[in-house]
Amino acid sequence: MRFLSGNILGSYNNQSSFAASSGDPFDCFSDTTKFVYKSEGQATDGDTVILEQEFSTLQSLDTIVVLVSNFDDFAILTANGGAFTNITSSATLTISEDGFSRLYKFATPISFTEIKFEINNTITPNQEKTCGAILGMTEIGSIERFTALRTTGDIPKKVNKLESGGVSVLYKGSMHWKFTINTNLVSVQNEIDIVAAIQNRTEDFFFWINDNNDGKQLVSQEPYRFIDFIRCAYTGDASPSHYKNFLNLSASNDLKFAQTAKINYFDPT
Repeated sequence: MRFLSGNILGSYNNQSSFAASSGDPFDCFSDTTKFVYKSEGQATDGDTVILEQEFSTLQSLDTIVVLVSNFDDFAILTANGGAFTNITSSATLTISEDGFSRLYKFATPISFTEIKFEINNTITPNQEKTCGAILGMTEIGSIERFTALRTTGDIPKKVNKLESGGVSVLYKGSMHWKFTINTNLVSVQNEIDIVAAIQNRTEDFFFWINDNNDGKQLVSQEPYRFIDFIRCAYTGDASPSHYKNFLNLSASNDLKFAQTAKINYFDPT
């Protein structure tokens, strides 16, 4: 399971495609309007769609996630006061089993004041280009040695008492998740460092349980899918006493999290 920082790109797509002809182009990422069109969306392979974002200060990330897209190719370019450089090949690419989501992981963080994405072709040739969301994050760390992961979920609801003596239940919103990870098997220093960092973190972060294991002895419901990058806050005690145990490295703390938000990606399926 991976822990990642907050998303700095803020690109949640609420439209079905990038085509400017299908509406106000800024609506494509209307949650933040940080991305700007440099060309109209095209339904012909080889006609490039460009999404570009400029920042006033230097930004850094090591993970880019493209959710629910029909892209066959996807180029990442960055600049810092000069010409753009294509950095796509320097990242390790993980593709979801259905082929429609991608995770790019850079060995070292990339820094930039401008970032640009270029899309030329689609998986099925000559489709209009679509994408659910593009996220930019920094990995806090990954824990592989844990005993158990327990999840509980509930849908927020309001219960109204009726004059008849019965009740009516109004369900509001989607499932809200809580997680508990038993870390009895965490026994190497780098994972103990991650546990300590999470316990003392004051900002929320993204939690990716699945790590692209779709269909491998896991149910297909959330939160066990490639697309389930769930934003959480740590709700347990900040007491990494295990950190002092250098003779027999171990961590017995339960890590507890609560979901704070859900990615509002567009799903064209």
